[in-house]
Amino acid sequence: MQQIAPESLLASFPDAVISIDRRSTILFVNDAAVRLFGFAREEFVGRALGDTIIPADLRSQHLRGMDRFAATGSGPVIGRRIDIVACDRAGRRFPIELLVFLDAQRPGEVFHATIRDTSDRAARDAVISAERDRLREMLDATADAWWDCSLGGSTRFSESAAAVVGFPHESTPDCAPPLIPSIHADDRARVLEAWRAHLAGHVARYECTHRVTRADGATRWLRQRGRAVEFASGRPTRIVGTVADVTEQQSAEERLRNAQKLELLGLLAGGFAHDLNNMLAAIRGHAALAATEHGVSAPALESLASIQLATTKARMLTTNLLSLGKPSAESIERFAVRAAIEEAVDLIRPGVPKSVAITLDLAQADGVEVTLDPTSFHQALVNLLVNARDAMPGGGTLRVSAAPLAQDGVGESVRIVVEDTGVGIPPEALSRVFEPFFTTKPQGVGTGLGLPVVHQVVTGAGGTMSIESDVGRGTRFTILLPAQRAVAGAAPRSLDVRADTSRTVLLLEPHPVLRPMLAEALRSVGFTVLEAESEARATSLAHEQARGGGDASRIAALVVDAGSDPVAAMSLHARLSTLAGGMLSAVFMSSHPRFSARPDLGQRVRVLQKPFEINEFIESLDAVLGGRV
Repeated sequence: MQQIAPESLLASFPDAVISIDRRSTILFVNDAAVRLFGFAREEFVGRALGDTIIPADLRSQHLRGMDRFAATGSGPVIGRRIDIVACDRAGRRFPIELLVFLDAQRPGEVFHATIRDTSDRAARDAVISAERDRLREMLDATADAWWDCSLGGSTRFSESAAAVVGFPHESTPDCAPPLIPSIHADDRARVLEAWRAHLAGHVARYECTHRVTRADGATRWLRQRGRAVEFASGRPTRIVGTVADVTEQQSAEERLRNAQKLELLGLLAGGFAHDLNNMLAAIRGHAALAATEHGVSAPALESLASIQLATTKARMLTTNLLSLGKPSAESIERFAVRAAIEEAVDLIRPGVPKSVAITLDLAQADGVEVTLDPTSFHQALVNLLVNARDAMPGGGTLRVSAAPLAQDGVGESVRIVVEDTGVGIPPEALSRVFEPFFTTKPQGVGTGLGLPVVHQVVTGAGGTMSIESDVGRGTRFTILLPAQRAVAGAAPRSLDVRADTSRTVLLLEPHPVLRPMLAEALRSVGFTVLEAESEARATSLAHEQARGGGDASRIAALVVDAGSDPVAAMSLHARLSTLAGGMLSAVFMSSHPRFSARPDLGQRVRVLQKPFEINEFIESLDAVLGGRV
């Protein structure tokens, strides 16, 4: 549609048109105004309206009206035709008909008025209809989306408004407030409340942000603003307003709110996760040690296994909190997809009831590798598997498959599918499953953190994730990740292991419950343990051992709680290694799921995430000592 300059339309009006700002300074006059009042255009523009066409005895009334509008945002003359008196350059007073309306782009800042000399009213009624049409044409030409609602009549939409809401450009009968038939059911009551508040005079403006369902089925966010402009017996009879599509703005605001939630979560999680993981590690370790004692009854062993399973679930919760709330630097590695999936399945298998069958189809993924943080990938898989298990309280089948997928022009990907035959997810909830804290599980069962973590891991690795679900039939999650084929014949990296016969381990663990348990576990496999509750005590013990001399007394490895300051832990390792005359093997225990050791330390350093199992602890120490445990 060809755009028409508003100034051109105003200039061609048969009636006088004057535009002013909120200080009553004249901004524009058309030729008809020049002819009607006898002022040259230069004598109009820049002067106060009261110094030109308003008679002296009415100027104070005009100024009071402008002040009232500035204070309340409303005025008795806005949008109404009124009869009043004006004067021309020669001082002649004559009756006029005045119509004042707000500028569509700058309402409250710029006012337009059409003025007609009513000394002869004979021709007035003949041009009213044409004038309104031309005003609407001007508004359409400015591309502003507007509507005009006559209460008890119909609502007319501009062409641009019709495009915004996705409905034909036509009048809608009995549509008050505008768009009410298409407004989302969950928002309708709120929109009606805002509309009625304006009609009752409780608020100066009708304003509401809500969702609509377009004719094409799409859901969009709209913001409506309007004001009553015509009244009868003190009640509004006509309201005009604008409508704008704010879908992108709403999405940005929602992302900001989620980011603020996560920031707050990070502050909370960082404070308690470390202490909680220490307690979980102690509980899990003592349960594992108790299970190794001779003569433990079968019911007791079952209870000890349940304790360890409970700490595994608690570990997942703290890991999810830390991952979402305060992500740290990742350790990016290339690893085999099949082995990672099998490891995750093995972890959750003890907690899966016998009524749920687990089937794996991973043969096609042999030799397929992905490059991302392995800890995060493992965590994401476990979250999906646990969700699938929880979706089948009455039993069912949990299927996991992986296969390479060639994609034209972008190389190879791997498709990982986790599906269940459980209760499914309602359609209205599908679009929200990746929102932090949103859950379809019963109150007290779900945290709403698992799937957001999965989505964060997948998209952070350059992948995509989709979900399909049928209520009563199950849910299917599909992950696509960039992948590579394993390089055949790659030589394993040699281990730089110092040959010594020492069986002494320096254990630095401040937690009074966890430290004895770890020491007992080390002694059970033949180590001499030096226990330290602080860096100062650990340094003192290291000095004593260095003075003692001999291989038997030399410290073979450090087991250090990295706490909330991994840098300090690495610094302590460097100092004690210098004291020992060579780099010490070390196992760092940490509550941070993405804390990793420096890559230049090779195989001599491992990071163990709290809480852990006793066998994980011993295996980590065995790995850094070159298999001598």
